[in-house]
Amino acid sequence: MIKVMGGRSLKLLYAFLTLFLHLKPALVFTSGVGNGSVLCIEKERQALLEFKKGLVDHHGRLSSWGSEDEKKNYCNWEGVHCSNQTGRVLKLHLNAYQIDGFQRLLGMNISPSLLELHHLTFLDLSGIDFNESPIPKFIGSLSNLKYLDLSWTNLSGPVPHQLENLSH
Repeated sequence: MIKVMGGRSLKLLYAFLTLFLHLKPALVFTSGVGNGSVLCIEKERQALLEFKKGLVDHHGRLSSWGSEDEKKNYCNWEGVHCSNQTGRVLKLHLNAYQIDGFQRLLGMNISPSLLELHHLTFLDLSGIDFNESPIPKFIGSLSNLKYLDLSWTNLSGPVPHQLENLSH
């Protein structure tokens, strides 16, 4: 049995689709990655840039991270790994030990902006010197996290009980 939508329902659907098409450019942008294109989510890009503000990068390791047009595709940023299908950030791999040598980042803080990375499954901040800052409680809210490495980060204090929420 097929029901035909009434005129009011069609108008509502048309209004919704029109609104979505006008808002979509403000929410995401398309960047070429490999042979295809990936949607880069502006909220995730802003979260990564906010996270970067909490780091001191004397060696320019994060020079690929930026808001300039040629740097907007965060999937091409050093240490950021994205889904080829969705463009969502899956991994942050920022450990201090790189193939080309030891390039230590210094951390002022671990920004809670990481909570905007809802699909993050891998977080490696090993070797970043956070100068005896406490382990942030919000890390326990990264619900999809399967891998967490905070070794040699110079974080101090007790391990927050919120980390028990990391069930994966």
